[in-house]
Amino acid sequence: MGDEWKIDLKIPDIGMMVTLMTSALCSVIMGAAEIAYTMLWITASYVRHGKDFFIDLLNAKALTWTAEYILVAGSLLLLSAILFLLSSTFSLYELNGLAKNAEKKVHTKVVFGFFIGGLILLFMALISAIILRYL
Repeated sequence: MGDEWKIDLKIPDIGMMVTLMTSALCSVIMGAAEIAYTMLWITASYVRHGKDFFIDLLNAKALTWTAEYILVAGSLLLLSAILFLLSSTFSLYELNGLAKNAEKKVHTKVVFGFFIGGLILLFMALISAIILRYL
């Protein structure tokens, strides 16, 4: 008699699905923007300095300010973009698992660990760009 009004809908956690989808979209946007921004730096430096710019990037003894800026800040930005894209991939993987099985345990610590790692590397890239430019 107690179970006659019980309804079992078998729907996944909507809040977690929205959280995972939002983190995936933010991660993709930030990762793609960082890659595009780094490529913009390299292209602008090539246009300004010519063909010798790539030789400056390879020659560790004669790095110009622009080459140091590209190597340090650009490398940190690309590593941050990789972490953001890993966050997005893992978030979509968890979202797919949650959609297939409503009882699945979602590993949000891994998703947000990648995301926070990407934010930390982005912050380090910005700080290193400021340090290289003004000090």
